Amino acid sequence: MRDHGGDIYTYLERHGATKKGVIDFSASINPLGPPEGVVSEIKNHLAHLIHYPDPDTRKLRSRISGVHNLDPASIVCGNGCTELIRLIPMAMGFRKVLIPSPTYSDYERACRLANPGSAIIHHPLGKEDLFDIDSKRIIHAMVSKEVDVVFLCNPNNPTGRLVEKKRLMEIAEAAKQYRVYLVVDESFIDFCPSSWSMINSVATNPYLMILRSMTKFYALPGIRIGYGVFPAEVAGALRTYQPPWSVNTLAQVAAIAALDAAESGYTEETLKIVGEQKEVLERGFGDLGIDFTPSAANYYLLAIPAAQQIAAYLEHRGLLVRNCENFVGLDHSYLRVAVKSLDHNMLLLHHLEEYLG
Repeated sequence: MRDHGGDIYTYLERHGATKKGVIDFSASINPLGPPEGVVSEIKNHLAHLIHYPDPDTRKLRSRISGVHNLDPASIVCGNGCTELIRLIPMAMGFRKVLIPSPTYSDYERACRLANPGSAIIHHPLGKEDLFDIDSKRIIHAMVSKEVDVVFLCNPNNPTGRLVEKKRLMEIAEAAKQYRVYLVVDESFIDFCPSSWSMINSVATNPYLMILRSMTKFYALPGIRIGYGVFPAEVAGALRTYQPPWSVNTLAQVAAIAALDAAESGYTEETLKIVGEQKEVLERGFGDLGIDFTPSAANYYLLAIPAAQQIAAYLEHRGLLVRNCENFVGLDHSYLRVAVKSLDHNMLLLHHLEEYLG
């Protein structure tokens, strides 16, 4: 798990601490916590643990299809987006893969596990351009390198940058024209109030796949639930490779309850709180002279020469941040921090000020 945030267990083992004493800025989770309806639905379904889960996630796929006006057959639910990311290259047999860098490392890992001989082509994103994706450059790379698939994270992890609608449509149309699969990971898109999703473009683009996480926005990382929208043939192939009952009963009912909560004020409250706390952090980073990449999501990429020392300093005070030196395209001078509650954000800024003097 060194390539991921959210590993509080190594910290607890190392320091002999309790979970109560840890503030985890390394995992970008909604600071509001899970909606009340989710917790109550989990409790209401504890008696169902004596039965196997629905292997076809019928009720959940029906609820998702209603939210997005999709064909339920195009939806595949998984044990978090991570399972779907692993299934896609297994089912599709990609040989040549184009991945922007820096971005989420599991795309490359999944492709290498599925096919150790696969060629991974990294498409570098420049800090001088705020790590933004240039649609013309990536289309040129897609065509000139003759790749099978392009993975895009939107908003990108760890930079928080969002691809403009016009640019993403250009990439999707080029993928369709040149018969290159395009996987767009929208795991954090719910945190972007002015964002838009490609989810309804799948029906008219047989090369487009969209991934959505339900663990970040609804604060359910311990439940493990995500879904994807795929062309019919791709969805069928993924189901062939998916283990039976990979989405447990509690995850299925929690996800349905979360979607219900989204329509009952939880979304508006989340965006309000996260928006306010982003202003707090940005003002604090600015006052401390910390270089951060403007983010559309609920996390920030920080560029600090003493990043490694700062990470260790914060860890000894019970604050965990994401060390980004193992992202392709970044180095030891980068950290990623989540947007959390006001008290936690102020504590982070206080300790950063302590260290920076």
